[in-house]
Amino acid sequence: MPNDLPAEPWNSFLSSLNDLLDAPVDLHCIGGFVVSQHYGLGRETADLDVVNVVPVQSAGYLVEVAGKGSALHKKHRVYLDFVGVASYPADYEERLIRVFPFWSHLHLWALEAHDLALTKLERSGDRDIRDIIFLAKAGLIDRATLEERFKTEWEPYVSGRSPTWHRTTLQMWFDACWPG
Repeated sequence: MPNDLPAEPWNSFLSSLNDLLDAPVDLHCIGGFVVSQHYGLGRETADLDVVNVVPVQSAGYLVEVAGKGSALHKKHRVYLDFVGVASYPADYEERLIRVFPFWSHLHLWALEAHDLALTKLERSGDRDIRDIIFLAKAGLIDRATLEERFKTEWEPYVSGRSPTWHRTTLQMWFDACWPG
């Protein structure tokens, strides 16, 4: 897993954001940024999906200075995207991984690979499925752990589509990642 500096334009964007902060801010990150910049899948993304900000009072300022349409977005062509609705395992915070620990105020935390995979279950688009297959083939997720977290930390807390739809989608992932 890469843990050097994030690729450009991410390094410049995040360094610029750090320079605008006067106190520590933790971002809990999911999505393509984590899959590509932390776990190493060679794909591009223009946004850094954030599911939680600590302290929460910093969120408005971060949207203003680093969100879509901000000066940093216009300069670097990437931005922070605060995910309003996301489904993730109940205890994900216990397994967060500090990534790119170089900035004085900006602290990025990536979801552990199984937790990250489960954030993609609700939408399960083509890109999400490719991400899951990558994580499995790289040995970053295994079927038993993914299934256990789904049953104990994800499914009991998710509303929306029927449980049958989620279980069917998870089975499709199992068949794609671990055939036979």
